[in-house]
Amino acid sequence: MSAKELPTYKDNDFINDGQKICIDGENKKMFLEKLRKDVEFLAQLKLMDYSLLVGIHDVEKAEQEDVESEDNEPEEDGESDGGGIGTPPDSPSNTLDSNKPLSPGEFDPAIDVYAIKSNDGAPRKEVYFMAIIDILQHYDAKKKAAHAAKTAGAEISTVNPEQYSKRFYDFITTILS
Repeated sequence: MSAKELPTYKDNDFINDGQKICIDGENKKMFLEKLRKDVEFLAQLKLMDYSLLVGIHDVEKAEQEDVESEDNEPEEDGESDGGGIGTPPDSPSNTLDSNKPLSPGEFDPAIDVYAIKSNDGAPRKEVYFMAIIDILQHYDAKKKAAHAAKTAGAEISTVNPEQYSKRFYDFITTILS
């Protein structure tokens, strides 16, 4: 692990550290199909400069922390009614309550629709949470001028939305394994 306990990686950091998103073939196919549709839609709207946010949940670390927190909890005297005021049955938050508690690395796919478990052969047991963010940058006159300057030889990395969506999609395919 890097010097920071909870590092934030940008694309080159992710690649240079040899990070991969290790998901099985079916999840990879499903995710890439959703991603392709999303970036094509964003390109049609002339939106660009978006990013893929990837949250990585380390299941083994969470399991260890869970064990440590159980060891440090004081014993409760008497019975507990579940604590606090109950949630009305028709309350939206009641759908988040489960009959069985979820262990680290487990999730409810109906609620955590952006979560994907790592494949069985992954070096670490992880859960990935992925979503496109920062989708509000239009390909406006400023971007068009930067693109024109680039084609004239200037060192600027602006591309049009169609090129951006293709470059974005191609990059994401390289970090999935």
